[in-house]
Amino acid sequence: MGSSLPGKIACAIDPSLLSDLTTQLTQGCIAVSGTNGKSTTSGLLASVFRTAGYKTVHNRQGANLIAGITASLVESAQLTGQLQAELGILEVDEAALPVLTKQVLCKTIIVTNLFRDQLDRYGELDKTASLIVEGIKANNSTAVLNADDANVCNLPCPAAKFYYGLNYDAAESNMNLTDELTVKEVAYCPHCGKEITYENQSSSVQGWHCTNCTYARPNLDVYASDIELLSASSKFTLNYKQEQSSIVLPLPGLFNIYNALAAATAALTMGIDLQTVQKGLQVYQTLFGRSEKIKIQGRTIIIQLIKNPAGATQAIKSFLDSKTHQAIIAINDNLADGRDISWLWDAQFELLNQAQCQFVVGGQRAEDMVVRLKYAGVAGKNIDCQPELPAALKQALAQSPEDSTIWILPTYTALLELQHIFKGYEIERA
Repeated sequence: MGSSLPGKIACAIDPSLLSDLTTQLTQGCIAVSGTNGKSTTSGLLASVFRTAGYKTVHNRQGANLIAGITASLVESAQLTGQLQAELGILEVDEAALPVLTKQVLCKTIIVTNLFRDQLDRYGELDKTASLIVEGIKANNSTAVLNADDANVCNLPCPAAKFYYGLNYDAAESNMNLTDELTVKEVAYCPHCGKEITYENQSSSVQGWHCTNCTYARPNLDVYASDIELLSASSKFTLNYKQEQSSIVLPLPGLFNIYNALAAATAALTMGIDLQTVQKGLQVYQTLFGRSEKIKIQGRTIIIQLIKNPAGATQAIKSFLDSKTHQAIIAINDNLADGRDISWLWDAQFELLNQAQCQFVVGGQRAEDMVVRLKYAGVAGKNIDCQPELPAALKQALAQSPEDSTIWILPTYTALLELQHIFKGYEIERA
């Protein structure tokens, strides 16, 4: 709200302000949309273009509706109204994309993925997809699409399309995919109606094809191979045309490799060389709440926003890979979080019954989360309920030894509350 209010006021005073500001951007704008990964993808992309020497404007705070985007541009402008930037990199909410593209020329639009989000937001995926397509068609934008998401591949795009994804042979040799995310958003072919088969039984790593017709995952323009997932980072080989580059990404989790691929594809297809892309990805500094690492009282804190089944499951897997012994799960149900928290039952919290870990559960719906963990098979003795987040953080710190790591998995407004709570502590960047 705080980052959007100046934009609301500015738009009320001058409805054409957003259009007037973005017409100053000589290189136009890149929009990043989709269910998960928008903030991290746009942050990675901004890092790459800054490394390439571009002056960029970017709604880094993640306010991705029209008012928030306008506020970011106003903040970057001089008193004369001049922007000190040539390229806009804009994270855009799916519903805001067609509104934005009526006012702003987006030369390239990245679509990260399409998963079922809170059902009280935009309803089913066909509605979300139609909003994104409307945005792409408005400017005849080049589309950068996740080829491993069958929903995204099916988007009708009038101009050029570039696809990114994983090299399965290489992925299988370096990772155990049998426990990967199993939500399959597309069950039947949109062309012939027959069943779609997903290799590896995963919606994050999926060689998918129709069992009846030729509809299948498209050929990849950019892909990752030789993937290695570490507790706080990731390694992979970035492949583009006949070139390869080894990437050490300062972010954990397979989902962040997808975010890096999305950013790399947009940059490479816009003429940035592979070496610059490599450097830009590797010098990226995390955004608040998106795999961010800080230190409090000698403990490393890793914060990963969760908001829907797909993102939560990936965060859970990254937490398990880190072999951490302490976690805080903070669930709110404010409007910005989504009032409907039934998505907790679709996320794979069952994976947590493998962990020898103490969970402190906080937030407005702490009791609901306790019930979810118990149904997931987590022992009651390993669950502490502390609805007030200051108390939850204090307890987690008290029962964690120095030099240990604590993961925090909050919903959006819980994340904002934590940001204020942290101001009462001495914080170091980890």
